[in-house]
Amino acid sequence: MPGSSSRGAAPAAGSRSTRFEESQSPPAPSPFQRAPASFKHRAASSASFDLSSGSLSSDQLENLRRQSSLSALPLSPKRPGTAQSGSTATQRPPRRASHLNRSFGSQADAGEGEEESIYTRDEDQDEDEDEFNLVDRMRNWRHDAMTQHLYSTANFWGSKIFGLTGNPNDAFWLAQCHFFTHQFAQAEKILISLRPPHGEPASSSAPATRLTDSSTICRYLAAQCQVRLGKWDDALDMVGRGGILGTRISADEEEPSDGGIKIAASTAHLRGLIHLHMGATDLAKDSFVEALSRDVKCFESFEMLVGSEMMSSDEEWEFIQGLRYQAQLGDDADFVRMMYTVRLKKIKHRDEMRTARRRLTEEYNLGDDPDVLFGLADELYTGMRILASHSSHRPTLPLHLACMHHLPNLRSRLYLLAQELVENEPDDAISWYAVGLWYFAGRRWEESRRYFGKSVLIDSRFGPAWIAFAHSYAYEGEHDQAITAYATALRHFQGTHLPLLFIGMQHLGLSNVPLAREYLEAARVGCPDDPLVLNELGVIAHHNGRFEDAITFFRQALALAKKVQGSPAAWATTHLNLGHAYRKLKRLPEAHTSFRQVIRLDPRSGGAYAALGLVEHQMGNYQESISRYHEALSIAPGDPVTCDLLRLVLEDTAFSISTEAFAFPGIPPAALRRIDQQVADLDASIAEGAPLPDGGGDEIALDQDDAGPQEEGESYGGDGEETMDMSG
Repeated sequence: MPGSSSRGAAPAAGSRSTRFEESQSPPAPSPFQRAPASFKHRAASSASFDLSSGSLSSDQLENLRRQSSLSALPLSPKRPGTAQSGSTATQRPPRRASHLNRSFGSQADAGEGEEESIYTRDEDQDEDEDEFNLVDRMRNWRHDAMTQHLYSTANFWGSKIFGLTGNPNDAFWLAQCHFFTHQFAQAEKILISLRPPHGEPASSSAPATRLTDSSTICRYLAAQCQVRLGKWDDALDMVGRGGILGTRISADEEEPSDGGIKIAASTAHLRGLIHLHMGATDLAKDSFVEALSRDVKCFESFEMLVGSEMMSSDEEWEFIQGLRYQAQLGDDADFVRMMYTVRLKKIKHRDEMRTARRRLTEEYNLGDDPDVLFGLADELYTGMRILASHSSHRPTLPLHLACMHHLPNLRSRLYLLAQELVENEPDDAISWYAVGLWYFAGRRWEESRRYFGKSVLIDSRFGPAWIAFAHSYAYEGEHDQAITAYATALRHFQGTHLPLLFIGMQHLGLSNVPLAREYLEAARVGCPDDPLVLNELGVIAHHNGRFEDAITFFRQALALAKKVQGSPAAWATTHLNLGHAYRKLKRLPEAHTSFRQVIRLDPRSGGAYAALGLVEHQMGNYQESISRYHEALSIAPGDPVTCDLLRLVLEDTAFSISTEAFAFPGIPPAALRRIDQQVADLDASIAEGAPLPDGGGDEIALDQDDAGPQEEGESYGGDGEETMDMSG
């Protein structure tokens, strides 16, 4: 069957959510849609019991509450056992597992013209043949049909089973068959239609009930159907608006159990998805927190909280590390805790995350697991090694694409990968994000924005596309549109500080310094260890004339940047800002050192050469200053600021030549010892009206002593004397 889209199609028949393992647990449908997150954190245990159904009696409510701590494992598609409602399809004792051995052998082993069953009989099976009646055999047929994706066959025999038994367990599997074939309305009708109580004849005077009134798993599946049909309010009523588990986690839920995922956690997760679609982000976050607290194995709730940036770094670490791993998992607690730890934000607690990765590699041989490598890739900002062996690992793809964008030699491979993703997964937000990123790498902002917009329309919870969409406006200089796009991203991802940081940078570009400072301070609260935030705060301090504070911010940013495993050249701008702050305080040697560091990190930085020329000018090194300005203009020809600075230093040089002895290249210092007196005498002679000698000017002869010792055959000037023409 076709794969599901990210906006609500049913799961694919061959996907993880529709494969039946030997444990016989029913598949859990994939999440249907993502929506905005919230900052607020509330305890999971604060949910109140509310099924929003006045037709349920207190006994029914208590029964549903009791079932909520169970998983779906007892719902065997072969035999009903004890149904979740407490009723049974048959009172015979359970059949021994050895009576049916799975044997998916080749039909070549069967005799000619004989069909081989996938079940083989044991020798002692005949003695218990009377225990295996028609209904039990049809359940086997139904299960085999579902396993082999023959859903029409499963529907046919499943309807006969439910007609014979009326058991909620059989109703669930019949509805599940319809769900897999996208017949959501039919599945919902089976689950919510009024029927006589189980075990009662149709003519009984007992009031009719719905399967959802007595079975939690039927209630959960009915809500899934209503979600696919767009009946959001009905689905929310079905799973309970305020929670279905009571006011606190029961003692039974604290006991270690390998019985699968608790249906209570799945119900809470579904309720969170419904709240997200309806825009109740705080309630959605509470539901995901409740789901993960009820069952730490519910990874989809973990992914929504962590992967969708619903929590800040500190809040995320505190919650995930505080889950009841030992109480719920026993000996498996450390393994699950470490698997979650390596997926958290890499801003803090890097040592703990490295330890978790090392233990997973050494003790569990998971060094090449994509999720373990993804934790390392998130820290190193590289995803190449992961996708070489796990090309379909979705969390790594955005990192991989970002790396290809930043590396110019991989632009062609980025184009090929984007084309491959669009051809194979046209309904995936990452596919169109890759296309937009290729246009973005070519500085084609408008085209890239078109594809980023398509990506966020497919999945409104895909953060990289929102940020890139806003970046495309920022690079065009459209600050107002960029601020609007970043603000939209902030509403969707309130657990990250990046939208606040980028909004502050855009306000700074618009010279709204007070407003920019507010956003940047808020970003600093969300992530105090981000060097970029400190750099921008230093820029604001520089704008406000607080140069000492600016130097402090820049130095803190550079100190934090050393802890980041990245290229030092990325922080050349911070060194440049630090040098300007030193220059403003007349600390010219320190400024000179900072600008030299910028040139070492980025030899093509025209601004660094111009700033270094300015410092040389202020230090009186005119020739060095002129050289630096010319180097700056060779990188950025016609730069108006550099041209003005060069004009100023040339004017100062000309003034120095006219007012004091200036060491011209090629003229020995001895020739200028009495130049000032000679020029003064010449000016006095001209003022008295003395005629100028022939030749257009006086010849100022140098004494032999002034010229210094000469070698034989060496002379200054053409006749043995060095002369300087001072004519005007």
